[in-house]
Amino acid sequence: MPEADQGMRLVILLVQHGQAFEAVINAVLDAGIVDASVVESQSLSSIMSKDMPIFAGLAALLPQSIGSRAIFALCPAAKASTLMGFLREIPKDDRPIAAAFPVEHFLGFDS
Repeated sequence: MPEADQGMRLVILLVQHGQAFEAVINAVLDAGIVDASVVESQSLSSIMSKDMPIFAGLAALLPQSIGSRAIFALCPAAKASTLMGFLREIPKDDRPIAAAFPVEHFLGFDS
């Protein structure tokens, strides 16, 4: 089983709808990351106001957002660093929330 000493990272990007999703995808691809997964999501306030009416008042206090896309990728540390550099070039208001976490164990890559 490959270990963390090979420097794998789990990259998570949260892109709000309306932000430059295409620029984020281009940054991912330019970093050499091709096996990423994209998940459509809803904001907590949207879920609370629609599906949990008892919390509708609290939902009004939260920032309004219709949702986002979450991008998950497992990649070598060097590609994660390259990606973060590309993401810094995106205008601040369009930049996603981005994090890269070290991965201790993983399966599925022939590294």
